[in-house]
Amino acid sequence: MGVEKVLAATEAWNAMALQALVENQKLGLAFMQSFWSPGAAFRILGKGMAPVTRRATANAKRLGRTRRRRS
Repeated sequence: MGVEKVLAATEAWNAMALQALVENQKLGLAFMQSFWSPGAAFRILGKGMAPVTRRATANAKRLGRTRRRRS
């Protein structure tokens, strides 16, 4: 009777581990598909470039003001 309990517990753990593997693969696939979608990729790129663009533009304006000297 003890052997059957151990086998049942082992079978249950294996089933749960296999299902966890399947769900992790689904999650990974959904994550990768978000990068393959052009709309999502552009939104991600836009979010990443926004601070860089904002600071570069502000820096260019600041430097442009200091270069101009009145004669």
